[in-house]
Amino acid sequence: MKLPIITDSAGRTSIEAVPQLAWGKGRECTFAGALEAAFSVTNTPFSYDDLMGWSGLAFRVRWFLGQGEETPHWSASSPVGELAEEFAALRRATGYELLTAVPAAEGDARAEEFSAHIAAEIRSGRPVLAYDPTLNMGVIYGFDNEGRIVLMRGYMSDEPTLRMPASQLGPFLCFLGAPSPALSPRDALLDGLRLGVETWHHGFTPGTEGRYWLGHAALLKWREDLERAGSLCFDEKRLLFFVNWWVFDCLTDARANAERFLRRHTALLSGSPHRHLVAATAAYADEVRLLRTTVADKQMFLGPWTGKELQHWSSAVREREIAFLGRIISAEAEAMGELENLLEAAAIPLRCSAAAGVND
Repeated sequence: MKLPIITDSAGRTSIEAVPQLAWGKGRECTFAGALEAAFSVTNTPFSYDDLMGWSGLAFRVRWFLGQGEETPHWSASSPVGELAEEFAALRRATGYELLTAVPAAEGDARAEEFSAHIAAEIRSGRPVLAYDPTLNMGVIYGFDNEGRIVLMRGYMSDEPTLRMPASQLGPFLCFLGAPSPALSPRDALLDGLRLGVETWHHGFTPGTEGRYWLGHAALLKWREDLERAGSLCFDEKRLLFFVNWWVFDCLTDARANAERFLRRHTALLSGSPHRHLVAATAAYADEVRLLRTTVADKQMFLGPWTGKELQHWSSAVREREIAFLGRIISAEAEAMGELENLLEAAAIPLRCSAAAGVND
């Protein structure tokens, strides 16, 4: 049931029931977390687990390395989910348009048009996804001054509402748009698994500033970069330290959701595909236990939950991380093998590039 839209005495219009966003609540992918929050107040709420699974993000690992071996650099954008292929999968699975745009800057002739579009979506009961000033995904749940001022829920703000001019939004907007017929639950499940398996084999995506490594190749590159961390200068090492724990955190979150997603949809398949789905679920459950034990031990991948910082990231810690990634590579290969067998048994073809392992 669509939740109420409130216009207060000051003329602000909002959908107050949009939930708060925060780190450490099992929704580390800000794209999927914000999308879940936005859909939660519509007639078609979708869970974080389903959004992660249908998009293939629950099964993905991604690692960025910039150009130039002499001055390596990494990016916190490695695990982000708001990419073209994931959007396409979610359009198929949800039936929503999920229209993306770059907002107009202050003084741009299109600024009024974007403000009006934001206001119209909120009045229709559909929150809007947008980057906050830190370039983390948030949800616009209300507006003032006909959309020129937006009200946001964000991951980075301690306040329940971030109020800011629409002209200061980051370079991304996503309008849910109108719903239309979507894939069946079974087809959406298989589509997400296909994308996950293809990504595992993809290798890398080249760009002007570097490469995004995916799947098996990403884990190998991640491990390789840890092996040379001792030779880095202070600034390079500090950046790698951050990206190292951040990608690990997102991997832990994603695989926990992979297990829940598969377990929730076990009944959608029968026969051989069902058996492989059960086996893949068990493989991810084993991997999740391994990842969560590592989080609880606080001896590797030294994120904020460990109370440790860069000076604690010794060569001994990195050696343990390198060995641990070897175990994760094996665990991932086992789970992906079951998913590949599932797709083959269900007669779901992979694209040629994925099946052949192009760029591996």
